[in-house]
Amino acid sequence: MLNGYVMSSTTHSLARLLYERPEIADYIRKLHYNVQVADLTSPSIHEPLKRISRLESLTISNYKYPQLDWSNNPIRSALLHFLHLPTLTHFEVTNVNNFVASDLIPCANLKYLNIGTHTTGATETAFPAALPTQSIQLNEFVAAIGTADAVMKLCTARRPDGQPVIDFGSLSKITVVLRNPNEGKTSQELFRRCRRLTDVQISCK
Repeated sequence: MLNGYVMSSTTHSLARLLYERPEIADYIRKLHYNVQVADLTSPSIHEPLKRISRLESLTISNYKYPQLDWSNNPIRSALLHFLHLPTLTHFEVTNVNNFVASDLIPCANLKYLNIGTHTTGATETAFPAALPTQSIQLNEFVAAIGTADAVMKLCTARRPDGQPVIDFGSLSKITVVLRNPNEGKTSQELFRRCRRLTDVQISCK
């Protein structure tokens, strides 16, 4: 099993390795991809990255400004490929703009979702052709500082059949970080949807 922490200096090396030794892709289970500007201008990396097919844990982050626009960027197809793998159970997105709630619909086996610091949300733009039989049944959810907009959109997002994208009623563990009153209101909406919590962590910054 391989774990990867992918930054701009190594993204092209990983892509080249996957191109030359495609069998390696089957052994990558955990990927932390810190997207940088250079990755957005190099279309040659997209197809090799799509050879990764058995991820269990994915983190997408962006620590450079301007922030990555999740809904409109040149590597969106590769990011969605990772996100929609049937093996994926853990997902974290940090410091990105316009995360699209409906992009989670195909994530039928997702159990852990972390909306990391300063991630904003976007309205649904498209829906998958085939729907899983039920909403996402999370075990654990984390909402960091500056994510009230994204969390609210996750709370209200619906599939084409009217079911919620995420069934927060399945949660057993939740972690919420608050910074201002508006985030408190969002948290109320979130907790209103929870029915089975056994572990709650709330902190104020």
